[in-house]
Amino acid sequence: METKWLEDFVSLAETRSFSRSAQLRHVTQPAFSRRIQALEG
Repeated sequence: METKWLEDFVSLAETRSFSRSAQLRHVTQPAFSRRIQALEG
């Protein structure tokens, strides 16, 4: 796990939007979703 993945999770919690969080984190939405999935499992 990387620190940026936790930052991704915080961004998702704040925005409640995968697409908006991905945009703010400067990654594609599919890549952002994979990072969140990695945290889940």
